[in-house]
Amino acid sequence: MLARLGRTRSTLLLGLLAIAIGVAGAVRFAWTADDAYISFRYARNLVNGLGLVYNAGERVEGYSNFLWTLWCAVGLRFGFAAETWANASGIACFAATIGLLAWLTARRAGAGGAWAFPLAACALAVERDAWVFATSGLETAAFTLLAVAGYAALVPIGGTGSPERANDRRAALAALALGMATLTRPDGAVFAVTGGVWVACVARSRLRTTMAYGAVLAVILGAYAAWKLQVFGALLPNTYYAKSAGVAWWDQGLAYVALYLRKVPVLAVGPLLATGLAVWEWRRGRSAESREREPSASRLAPEALLAVAFAAAHTASVARVGGDFMFARFMIPATPFLGVALELALSMLAMRLGAGRSWVPAALAGVALATIAFAPDPLRGRDSVRGIVDERAYYRDAERAERPRMAADLRELARDLPLRIVISGGQAIVGYVSDVPVVIEASTGLTDSFIAHQPLVARGRVGHEKAAPIPYLIERRRAHLEIGQSRIFSDTLGAYVPVLLLEYKSVRATLLTWDPPIMAELRRRGARFDDFPALLDDVIARSPGLPDSVVALVYTQARRFYFDGASDPAREAAFTARLRGASARAADKPGAHESMRTVPGDSFVHSR
Repeated sequence: MLARLGRTRSTLLLGLLAIAIGVAGAVRFAWTADDAYISFRYARNLVNGLGLVYNAGERVEGYSNFLWTLWCAVGLRFGFAAETWANASGIACFAATIGLLAWLTARRAGAGGAWAFPLAACALAVERDAWVFATSGLETAAFTLLAVAGYAALVPIGGTGSPERANDRRAALAALALGMATLTRPDGAVFAVTGGVWVACVARSRLRTTMAYGAVLAVILGAYAAWKLQVFGALLPNTYYAKSAGVAWWDQGLAYVALYLRKVPVLAVGPLLATGLAVWEWRRGRSAESREREPSASRLAPEALLAVAFAAAHTASVARVGGDFMFARFMIPATPFLGVALELALSMLAMRLGAGRSWVPAALAGVALATIAFAPDPLRGRDSVRGIVDERAYYRDAERAERPRMAADLRELARDLPLRIVISGGQAIVGYVSDVPVVIEASTGLTDSFIAHQPLVARGRVGHEKAAPIPYLIERRRAHLEIGQSRIFSDTLGAYVPVLLLEYKSVRATLLTWDPPIMAELRRRGARFDDFPALLDDVIARSPGLPDSVVALVYTQARRFYFDGASDPAREAAFTARLRGASARAADKPGAHESMRTVPGDSFVHSR
């Protein structure tokens, strides 16, 4: 008994050391990913009474982390900066996950397990990408904690000394944790289903314990589904369609998984070794004589197989959807289970070898930790493999400083104006900091139902395969500005509207539509851009000397850009009168009207 107590205490002390190392690493690598600002904007609108929306009045589920978004709203409600609240919460969840893994080891040691070394906790604590995504402003650390909590509740179910009613309570607790994981990120459903299958297979009172598990899960997910149907009119989030998650992309996903495991290959060994040893131990433990002789070894087998099942199920789901454009992010929730599998495999190996050779698995554990802690990064700086990047390292410090400054300048320029802007990838911070009323993310469609539901034409960079059509942004959304002069429209915008640029302090934007009152106010506040009505007057004055095709194209561009949203009958009449005459002349000269369809798209700019 004293020996077991000593092992438990030493395990917990090592766990505290692992927490300290993990927290230090997470603080050192603290950052905020641009995607986090999507959730932040939803959270702020909720706090401000607009509802859980990205743009007021638009019910689009453009986040995929419901509970995390609500948690961010709690922080904003209490006056914390979104970045500070989210990252502090992420570090707390990361520390709790390490502590929970160490507690699992201590529980095994206290029950007569062979090992008291929390390898899984230490492995997570020294893994650099676990540090990276302990913060980032995203839900990764919270999601991982809930998955590990569900696993911890499931482990004792089916044990020989576990009372049936205790199993029912544990099943309900596991369902609560994994149900919350599903509300934190949709792929939590993979853990929830895996846990349900496990309960149905190993619980001694299978029907009752499975019903306890299913009832709690049904209440959580049923209430959530009913709320989603009421608010958004759909069960699946808009992000599901934006990322084409319904279309399997195995080769990209397997490449994503392989890239991570190439960095930490020792973690891939754990499930293979654990499965082989667990099956062997489980079969040996089936006889009463074997259970009498080796109770600890046979008890570790189910726990190891459950860890392997959690790791394998999650990894398979990641591979199916094509992974992510952020290196390692989707693999972090599987990492604790890979570590547990390796820890249990080495623990079972230590039992087989006996006390005289226990140094062998101990040495292997040391080597495993060293390879994880000092693993070279497969991606450096702006390196990219199949569109996968190290998001934290990808953007240079100057870029990170520039975007908040530009967003603050835009907020100053657009304050209290009903402005509609278009942003591209990497500019979600602009949508949050600028606080512009309507923001359209045009490179992925995460927050726009029309963009997200476009058909998938061809596979490209994960999560960035559906860009907004220019006619939609101009003719239907009547967006005023495209921020940053990105390359979304670099080759085609001139075919639709005249290309006019706006400058204000650090803000650089392209005008997409001309709204006279808003343009006048922007100019009054100091924005610099060409006076479009004056340009129109110049074209009208010179129109008698311009070819009909040029006048026709200028009018087509001006109609989209200006006349469709502004009342200016006098200027429009000057164009329509000229074009009626052109049509009459074209009728007299067959084939002449064809030239009107062959004018370059930038003719309006040239006509100046």
